[in-house]
Amino acid sequence: MTDEERGEIDSVLRHIPRRKWKKLLASDEGAELKQRLEAVRGALRAAKYPSIGQPRRPSAELVEMFGYDLLSNREMGPWLREQLLRHALSERDWNRLAKAFRKIGRSKARELHGNSTQNGHGSTTMAGYWWRGSTWAETFCKELGLPDCLWQSRRNTRPDDEMLQRPIPLSPLHDFQREAYVELCELLNKGRGRTSVLSLPTGAGKTRVAVEAVCDHLANGGESERPRFVLWLAQSDELLQQTWECFRQVWTAPFEPNDGKPKNRLPLSMVRAWGGRHAEDVQLGEGPSVVLASIQQLNGWHKSRHRLASLLPRRQMVAAIIDEAHRVLTPVHSQVLGALDLKDERLWRPLNGSPPVIGLTATPWRSNEYEAGSLQRYFQGSLVGPGILGPTPVKRLQSLGVLGRVVGEPLRAGRAPKLTKKQKAYVDQYQELPQDYLEELGRHNPRNGLILRRLLGLSRRRRALVFACSVEHAETLALALNRAGGDGTAGVVTGETPIAARYAMIQRFREGKLRFLCNVSVLTTGFDAPKADTVVVTRPTRSSLLYEQMVGRGLRGPSNGGTRECLVIDVQDAGLPTKVLSYERVLQEWKNASRSISARN
Repeated sequence: MTDEERGEIDSVLRHIPRRKWKKLLASDEGAELKQRLEAVRGALRAAKYPSIGQPRRPSAELVEMFGYDLLSNREMGPWLREQLLRHALSERDWNRLAKAFRKIGRSKARELHGNSTQNGHGSTTMAGYWWRGSTWAETFCKELGLPDCLWQSRRNTRPDDEMLQRPIPLSPLHDFQREAYVELCELLNKGRGRTSVLSLPTGAGKTRVAVEAVCDHLANGGESERPRFVLWLAQSDELLQQTWECFRQVWTAPFEPNDGKPKNRLPLSMVRAWGGRHAEDVQLGEGPSVVLASIQQLNGWHKSRHRLASLLPRRQMVAAIIDEAHRVLTPVHSQVLGALDLKDERLWRPLNGSPPVIGLTATPWRSNEYEAGSLQRYFQGSLVGPGILGPTPVKRLQSLGVLGRVVGEPLRAGRAPKLTKKQKAYVDQYQELPQDYLEELGRHNPRNGLILRRLLGLSRRRRALVFACSVEHAETLALALNRAGGDGTAGVVTGETPIAARYAMIQRFREGKLRFLCNVSVLTTGFDAPKADTVVVTRPTRSSLLYEQMVGRGLRGPSNGGTRECLVIDVQDAGLPTKVLSYERVLQEWKNASRSISARN
């Protein structure tokens, strides 16, 4: 949202009397809003900014929280629309708007009787009718002097299925990536019954290499009498969203085949199998397809007695890619892979005739001998990794400018809230913190106060990407930073932010108009994220891949569009399950894995 749009909205919201705001915050209807505003106030108090109190009119906070959905959200939209009808219009203007409503309000217009008044039932009736993108929404906003962004329709931000065709430029693979790419292409071409692990250091582009190999393999497959698809399996929505974006970038890039002969790519069907999608809605395309699925979603379908082998038939599967393959030894993975006919029912070994299964990880074999043996048996001891990087790949990549020098700074946040039994069970099953716990952590005032003090203590020349625990947490941090540092200190982008608004906010950050850009795993793939000399990770995770995606803007060196040095601030909590990662731990895992591989070879 632009500064001009914010100013227009704020000037209109100021017509709502202070007593109405006070009454709202004291009511059940405003309880959630009050909680969110008090989270900001509590964070500021914990950060020792006690002089900054709660504003009498929280209009700026509402715009920050709801953005373009200010009038359309279910939580606050109806109340705001009614108050604006009652207090922001003259009686003459209200009557003109009521006349327009009688023409376009359909069945609802019959409730607006001739004796309806502005301060009575009339405003309540008109406020209750709203459909984003409708003629009424447009008329409402124009009469009140509100910007078009509040009524115009917006695209659904969660992808379902997609067809990709338009060419977009993309930087070529590095030499070490191409070496791994060639090995992957050979593995995909050699057919069924083979498994392997692609291993590259954190930040070196495992996902890009794998996606490039998959796209070229599908593109070279030509016409087929039956659908052909690749299954991409991951453990979090965030990683799947990032991979989706990577496929979009790679498939739509100009195609330069290795043999120098021009080839035309067919359209690629992108199929979403995560985020609560119904199994019945998943349809493979007629040509090449990629199915991006979460282990939780497939496990849910399996428990609901859907036959995964029928939904995703093995005979049509070109390959299966497993993100974070070092974490695959769980009962859930075993059940899902078994149901897909990608592993033996009881033992960790691939089945004869199954499509190639490729794992991605920076830490290929674990230190635990039983787990290491099981992983190696399933992936047949096969490791794809560029020998060109030598025995110290991280240092080599830093010398090449592919990785930057990262200064890791732990920010000790004290003891975290306790996990419930249900939350602990989720961690045991999926090896990751559940979303409801992350939301709770994002409301923890002492922790937020510590984060605010450190951020506001940074040099004003620094520009920081802040990765929050949840959407609410990102909004809380941005609001508190703006209250403490002045408007324009921080901005927010989330997966719910419209593309145009996201780009506008990122551009403000690039131009130095924002010191902090708070987000929830949006700026991780690196395709549209700006350079930053500081990355702040407030979201704890046990996923090395998700962690490397979050710090990716700091890990990228000059030859990868990044900086030579970046400060990575890790918010580290006591009392969380083991293996919650920090930058130093990610590097240590890679070093341990490298030593283990060298010893075995």
